[in-house]
Amino acid sequence: MSQPVYLLVIGKGWTEAWYQLSKEEQDDLWSKVLAVEERAGSKWLILCNSRWADEAIYDWGVLEYPDMESYQKKVAEIEELDFWRYWSAKTILGTKMPMEWAEL
Repeated sequence: MSQPVYLLVIGKGWTEAWYQLSKEEQDDLWSKVLAVEERAGSKWLILCNSRWADEAIYDWGVLEYPDMESYQKKVAEIEELDFWRYWSAKTILGTKMPMEWAEL
């Protein structure tokens, strides 16, 4: 059975390689990343600024993907763009857990 998967993204920030790109190159790369996310059917559930609370963490957020296959396809496309050269993050993937667990 196909089910949504959730990605917690803990953003550490842009790398030095990002700042080496011209503004046009940055805009082009970012538009390609957004297109990949759109094709994957992802949607942001929340995105939070956390730099003010932790100087090592730029932001954090949670994305929802329709299923594991769409997430894996997205990762393959992002890899082709070599995006991780320009953005540093820690990610954790999971599936929805019944809320009864939270009450223990």
